[in-house]
Amino acid sequence: MSGLLDVDRLARWLDAQGLEARLPVSAAPLAGGRSNAMFTVDRGNQRWVLRRPAAVAMPNADAGMVREYRILAALEGTGVPHPAVVALCEDPAVLGRTFYLMERVDGVALTPPPQPLATDRGRVEISRSMAESLARLHAVDWRGRQLADLGRPEGFHERQTERWTRQLRSYEGRELPGVDGVTAWLRGHLPESFTPTLIHGDYHMLNVLIAPEPPGRVVAILDWETATIGDPLLDLAGFCEIWSTSLGDGWGTPDQLIEWYTAARGPGAVSPLGLADLTYYQVLYNFRLTVLLEGIYQRSLRDPTRPAMEDVGARARWNLDRARQLVHLHG
Repeated sequence: MSGLLDVDRLARWLDAQGLEARLPVSAAPLAGGRSNAMFTVDRGNQRWVLRRPAAVAMPNADAGMVREYRILAALEGTGVPHPAVVALCEDPAVLGRTFYLMERVDGVALTPPPQPLATDRGRVEISRSMAESLARLHAVDWRGRQLADLGRPEGFHERQTERWTRQLRSYEGRELPGVDGVTAWLRGHLPESFTPTLIHGDYHMLNVLIAPEPPGRVVAILDWETATIGDPLLDLAGFCEIWSTSLGDGWGTPDQLIEWYTAARGPGAVSPLGLADLTYYQVLYNFRLTVLLEGIYQRSLRDPTRPAMEDVGARARWNLDRARQLVHLHG
């Protein structure tokens, strides 16, 4: 399987974990992963998903797997929809990289929406569930769940522009005109304060699974590689930004999404003052997404196991143009 998964070695590791020991194992690549690779794994009566770094991986990709596993394990019992983790392997002798196993959730991709939910009511149900699921994530007691060292809330915004600028430069790829203007604007418009929460960092329709039958609801949030302790308004603004610009009419306006979100968070959890102008967060979200997508695109050009992801490269440029547009509109 492109050298990323050796079924015999995986079977021996599963035996050692006591996971349906000595039964036949079948595995197949699972579409959807960009920065990382995923495979379905079946053994006996169990159905799992294996997640590991791609052949050409991000820096510190193995530590990223451990981090994702830790977050998913900490979410158990919180009400945040997520796949339950099964086991983590940090031994490179098994598959060459750190990987983890999680339960396969009975859900479907949102795009296109499953036919039973492709109705006005279904779209509203899904939109509301997306907003409420994000609110539940932001309500998690991250200190009580032993996630206090996951990020550094102090100086969170001061570090954002520098961190993502460094990451973009590290690709040593193509020029992206207009980046300097966006980063200069961000440095000049930092929020004065925020209440830190656990944030996903990339919350949108491609990173969730939806129940295949009505009522429309989120059954799992996926791809936790950018999760940290930070400003929840970055998650909220990013969610509203990509949701409203990608799905069109009938999927909830940004105002509706914010209303559902704030109702689920409860009185006083979100400051109306902070919601008054989300422009900074929209610009930062689009800049971050530009950098993330550009990284995926540049790694695809060097990865013999994957085709060049030209669509991802084009989307990176689109998000940068969107950030530039927002800066221009708001001065």
